[in-house]
Amino acid sequence: MKRLSYKISTFLVGIFLVVSCADNDIPIYDTVNGQTLAQFSLTSALLGTPAEGASVDVDVTVTTKTDSERTITLAVDPSSTATSDQYTIGGDLVIPAGSFVGTITIASNFSALPESGSTVLTLNLTDVSGSNDITFTNSTLNVEFFRECPPAPTAGDWIVNMEDSFGDGWQTDDGNGGSGLTCTLSTGEVFEVGLCNPYVASPYDCTPEFSSGSATITIPAGVESAEWFFPGDFYGEISFTIVAPSGNVVADYPQGSGAGPILIDFCNQ
Repeated sequence: MKRLSYKISTFLVGIFLVVSCADNDIPIYDTVNGQTLAQFSLTSALLGTPAEGASVDVDVTVTTKTDSERTITLAVDPSSTATSDQYTIGGDLVIPAGSFVGTITIASNFSALPESGSTVLTLNLTDVSGSNDITFTNSTLNVEFFRECPPAPTAGDWIVNMEDSFGDGWQTDDGNGGSGLTCTLSTGEVFEVGLCNPYVASPYDCTPEFSSGSATITIPAGVESAEWFFPGDFYGEISFTIVAPSGNVVADYPQGSGAGPILIDFCNQ
């Protein structure tokens, strides 16, 4: 599990010196019996989550200390978009006796997060038990979760399923035919696939079908990245899907899709 740690290196506790203009007395801020100020050590965190999960540590700091441990009370704000299966809140949720700091751990669950976009957990710090006359500042914490997908493609056979609704093969960047869909590996190797057409010879090794067909791109082990590109749909007749070695569909492009990079769902490969 990837773990992020956010800590406050110093916190203004202990002695606050205030000089009186009248008699130059120097009162000492009471860290034992005085008013307690409580807060989160940060107000927001961005938690990218790989398949093995991730977590972030957040401190709750106070300006007083006691001889017994104090329980930290949190509440999920109604504005949160994260669901309860997408995260866990761990740690003892206490400030130890004689301490000014307690730590909570928030962990995210990759499989429950949306395949695209993000969700936000909003927590409110509502109480620290056993504290005198408690007040709060920075009492709201926003943690944004999102899937962090590996850039490297899975080694094996990637299948491109292709169709042409008119049944005369692919016409991409040209009315007669044009270039094919490409996959460029970090090694420099380039694959090009598409349906053949009856009008002109394709400049690449096309699939000899006019209505539908499939092509296989075999990606070897050790490839760090793969960039996929679609040259366009000249007549609005082309559709295709890309299937990873796992059998999962990782790209689904309908008829009329514009030219440009193909977005691959590497989280689902």
